[in-house]
Amino acid sequence: MSTMDLIAAHAVAISTGSLKDAEVASPCVGVCQMDAVGQFCTGCLRTLDEIGAWRTLDGPGRLAVWALIAQRAPLASG
Repeated sequence: MSTMDLIAAHAVAISTGSLKDAEVASPCVGVCQMDAVGQFCTGCLRTLDEIGAWRTLDGPGRLAVWALIAQRAPLASG
């Protein structure tokens, strides 16, 4: 399973509420590089605005970002 497949599966699990954590984990996987058009990080599929805001987001805000990642993952992987 590729890293992108793992991120996609985790994003779906979090956004559907099937994972219950006291704190919503960051999607960062340490591959910090923007795609060719500068829209999304190729490691975590977040925008620069989402990356910058992560530390200040509450649980629901972080879950919303994970839901967006779940939507983006199928497009990024193929």
